[in-house]
This record gives sequence, C-alpha cells and structure tokens, in this order.
Amino acid sequence: MGSMGSMISEGGADMSRKSALALFGGVFDPVHQGHVDIAFSALAHPGIEKVLWIPCPVIPHHKSPPRAPAEARLEMTRIVCKDVPGFVVEDIEFQRNGPAFTVDTVKSLSDLYPDTLLLWIVGADNASSISQWKSAEELWNHAIPVIAPRPGSLPKSSLQDSEKHYLCREDFPYISEDRWKLFREWTLPAVSQDVSSSQIRHLLANPEESKNPTLSKGLGVPDPVLQYLLQGGWYQQSGSSEGST
Repeated sequence: MGSMGSMISEGGADMSRKSALALFGGVFDPVHQGHVDIAFSALAHPGIEKVLWIPCPVIPHHKSPPRAPAEARLEMTRIVCKDVPGFVVEDIEFQRNGPAFTVDTVKSLSDLYPDTLLLWIVGADNASSISQWKSAEELWNHAIPVIAPRPGSLPKSSLQDSEKHYLCREDFPYISEDRWKLFREWTLPAVSQDVSSSQIRHLLANPEESKNPTLSKGLGVPDPVLQYLLQGGWYQQSGSSEGST
C-alpha cells in the first residue's frame, strides 16, 4: 500500500529507554495514498512500535463539515489498516462527548502509554499553526510534533536557528532545550504522492475533470477505500471541496 521511504531521524538521550508511538490524527475525508505513505514512513523506524490512526468525528475549527459521515471515515481507516502489522485504528475521539481536541486525546493516550514517547504527526501545511492549538503548552509537553512534508512544502527560517525547519523555537518558549532537540530531530521524509482529500472530493464530484475517476491510480486512493466510498456516494454529489487534506 505504498513505499516505506526513508527512516525517521531519532534524537534525545531518553530514546534509548523509551519506545515511541506515532499518533496519526485527522478527519480523513477521505483517506488517500498520501496518508498511507506517511504512516508507512513512520512505521519504518525501528523505534516506533506502531502507528495509531485516530480519525476525528468533527474538528472544531474546520469551516465546513466533512462530506462523509463520521462512522464512514472511521471505517475507511479500518479498511486501510486491515492486515497491516503495526497499523492500529484508535476510536478514542468517538468515545468523547463534545469537540475532539488534540490535547485531550494526547493526555488520554499518555495515561494509557505512560512509558512511551508519543509522536503526533502533523502535516507541513499545519506546522505553522500548532503553537496556537488549544492548550498548546500542555499538549506539546505530552507529545512531540513530527512534521510530515508534502510535495512543494517549504520549511521556514527560525530567528534563532541558522538551519531551516518547519517549526520555530520562539513559538515554543515553554519547551525545554532537551525537548526542543526532539522537536528538531524527529522528522518524516517527504511523501511522493502529491494528493489531498480536497482534490479527491472535487474530482469525485466532477468526474469529467479526471481521466479515469473510478481507478485508485488516477485518484490516489487505495482501491478498497475507493470501492467503499463509491458505494457510499458521499463525494459524487457536488458541494464544497474545502476542508481537510
């Protein structure tokens, strides 16, 4: 289901004592090959025991609701993770009443995995905003953000760093220097699939713009997921294609 790509860089002295768990949250509306490639690149690292896919029923700050129902998006992640050792679907955000904030999810998982380093995968297009996420200080003292670059994304220059990186030190004044080293050293390779959920939604709603909208190769959607979402019909009707990637 996609190549593993190169390995994640590892940093921090405590990594010799702690295993790591990659947390892959998202709306997944729908799941696409870019998501799969990111998850495989994380799983390729020997220090990571597994990748937890954490579909979100509704993200509070999104302007428009997801096109597919929450249970359908949960099922898409189950289809992708089926028979893949190390891929696990975690429906913790479906068990919560009210909005699903990342900080609450991470705190709950921190209690479940007390001796594990939690890595929260962040798309490069969201990297500049994570220091403003709800309860950011508490969140990033519980988890390490791991940036997943996408084709065409560029890192930013930090005022205090000569190197370019997707995160700036001055945005995280509450993080210790040792922890900041982990922020810098845990990174993902760029995936080759230049695909987004919004692009897929648009092509499914406007099949005349796609050469072959029924083939996963043309859309960048794993075939079992494509068959499931075509049967559901959530994306074939015209509507807003804005939202999650």
